[in-house]
Amino acid sequence: MPQARGRARELAILEVVRELLAEQGYERLTVDAVVAKARASKATIYTRWPDKASLVSAALNARSLDQPRVAVGAKDLREDLVRFVAICVELAETESLAAFVGVLVAADKEPALAETVRGTALAPRRQDCADIVQRAVGRGELENAGSAPQIFDLTMGKVFVRHVLEHDPMTPVDQVDFVDNVLLPVLEHDRARTRA
Repeated sequence: MPQARGRARELAILEVVRELLAEQGYERLTVDAVVAKARASKATIYTRWPDKASLVSAALNARSLDQPRVAVGAKDLREDLVRFVAICVELAETESLAAFVGVLVAADKEPALAETVRGTALAPRRQDCADIVQRAVGRGELENAGSAPQIFDLTMGKVFVRHVLEHDPMTPVDQVDFVDNVLLPVLEHDRARTRA
């Protein structure tokens, strides 16, 4: 029971970190602010996380565990891709992408953050792409599983540009248009090249 309470307290602190990250960005976020808002002691924080980078990394890791995943059961590749893009847009609308961009910038100098961003924060989306492609290969819609990174790169790039740089969220119509006019043609080109 004490262990469960300790884990619940840890998750509550990490939720505060995510809230402050969204409000203030990585550079302005301080351990003192986390201590004050979470009503925790500095000793509690520093016992678990030695510095701000490891604290933010832990918060991102915890968040990645409860991110939505693309549901299994699509009838074809197109439906899978529409579901994937919708999840990416939903996350962009509910998470602070501007704060995440701040973390990306800081990751250039913070190895703990870089490892988290590469290996954990984006891992659920990479796995979605791998699963989508694998299902498409199984249905005979694609020839091999090598297209997953392209889906990830194109979709994440599109979502970042629209939501962070242009402040122009993708509507459901935009999402379907992106699948039909960007993702599917790229994948079809790859399929044709593989056959050739």
